[in-house]
Amino acid sequence: MDAATPITEIPDSAAPARAASGPVNSSDRIANAIGIGILKRRYRVGQRLVEADLMHEFGVGRSTVREALKTLAGTGVVELIPHRGAVIRALNRSDAEDLLQVLEVLCGLAARLAAMRIGMGENRKLFEDASAALLSAAESEGPRRMLDLRARFYQTMFEIADNAELNRAMPSTRAHLFRTQMYEGSTLSDLEAMAAEYRGITQAILAGDAKKAETRARQHIENTATRSLPRIPSG
Repeated sequence: MDAATPITEIPDSAAPARAASGPVNSSDRIANAIGIGILKRRYRVGQRLVEADLMHEFGVGRSTVREALKTLAGTGVVELIPHRGAVIRALNRSDAEDLLQVLEVLCGLAARLAAMRIGMGENRKLFEDASAALLSAAESEGPRRMLDLRARFYQTMFEIADNAELNRAMPSTRAHLFRTQMYEGSTLSDLEAMAAEYRGITQAILAGDAKKAETRARQHIENTATRSLPRIPSG
């Protein structure tokens, strides 16, 4: 797996941030930025997050950085180790199974709502653009490049779904951690299967078929579990 491939299509507000309500404080902004850094593979499982480095990078004080790290620890993304600090943790099989069960429901609902709202405003064009980039990468640039474009696809789907409670419930940073952790182990056949599944989800959403969109999105997450869970250590 080419871990050095840059993710140039993913904005720093990646999925699903736009629909969150209320102002974002500095510690939340930093926690979100670290989550995006995990998705972009700037940060790796087992890597130590040095407070001084984060203070310099984000231009904030130590208390703000520590609050952001506590937030990430509360969501299970980092582990706070005495005398060592914050370390990005690996999900074990139980962690990943629990996460995928939640993602199946939430992504299925997002796909259903997106299909119901696809004809409103600029929704169709937005989703056509996001899905075309993803599927084009799978066909012309190689399926591995597709991994770098998934966040935009999901972000657009959730934005079109336009449900603030759904966005609040979505464990985005933990999902980023899972995707990054599984990046290295994805086989070519895995990626080809994923491309076919994304194509099916896209067709259902663009057709406005809410039931089929939800079914296909949920099946994609179920298939992701089948492909990935056996490769994750149990403890």
